[in-house]
Amino acid sequence: MANLLKERYDNLVATWVALPEERRESLLGDFVLDYVYNSEKIENDELTFATVSQIIKDDSVKDYTGDVQVLIETRNLKTSWDLARTRLAEDPRLSEELIQEAQGLVTMGTYKEKLLLAGERPGTFKLENYVGGPASIGIPAVEVPREVGVLADDVNSYLEEGRRHLTIAAYLHARLFEIHPFADGNGRTARLLMNGVLLAMGMPPIVIRSQDHGAYHAALDVFHLEGDISPFRRFLRNETLLTWEGLID
Repeated sequence: MANLLKERYDNLVATWVALPEERRESLLGDFVLDYVYNSEKIENDELTFATVSQIIKDDSVKDYTGDVQVLIETRNLKTSWDLARTRLAEDPRLSEELIQEAQGLVTMGTYKEKLLLAGERPGTFKLENYVGGPASIGIPAVEVPREVGVLADDVNSYLEEGRRHLTIAAYLHARLFEIHPFADGNGRTARLLMNGVLLAMGMPPIVIRSQDHGAYHAALDVFHLEGDISPFRRFLRNETLLTWEGLID
C-alpha cells in the first residue's frame, strides 16, 4: 500500500513538473481558495466556503454574522500566501526573520487582548511558555530563538542537497509546529511555509483538508513522541493526491 501511494505521488509530481508554467500558474490561482479555506477551517469550524470565496475573489463579504476575527484571519492567509510565494521564489532559504514575518502576516490584527496585555505581538517569538495542539506541544520560550535558527539552518542544508523534497517540507512543518515558537498562529504558519518551500522546490503545494485534521494531528504527534517523520510524510503524500489528482492530468 505504501509503495503504491509513493508511486502515485511520484507520477503526479512528474506530471506537475512537466506542465507548462502558464498552466501551473492557472492551477495555483484556483488552489489558493481551497488552501485558505481549509487552513482556516482547521482552526475555526464556523467558516464557510462561500465566505472565503468572497474574500479571495472580491476582498469583501456580504451577509456575514459570525466572528469578525475569522474574516481577518482568512484575509491574512491570502496576504501571507502572496508573500511566501514571492519571497521563497526569489530566495528559497529560510531565516528566523522570514519565519517571523510570515507569522506576523498570518496573525496581523488578530491577537486577543489577553495576549496583547501579556506583551505578545504578531511577528515576534512568544514570551510565555504557550503550548498547543492535541498533544499540548511547545518548547520553553527562552529556547525558541535558538531552535528556530537551528531549524532554518537544517532546512537550508537539506535544500542545498536538492533532494528529498517532501521530507524537507514535512520536517519543516512538523518541527516548527513542535517548537511552537509563537503565542498564536503556529499551525497556519507551518502550513504556509511548508507550501512555500514546496513551490520553491518546484513541487505541488498541498491542501491539508479540514476533515482530515484528526489524522493530521495524529501524524504530528508521532513525530513529537517518537521522532519519526514517516507517518506525516505519508499523510502529506495522500493529501497531495487528494488535492491534485484529476486536476492536472
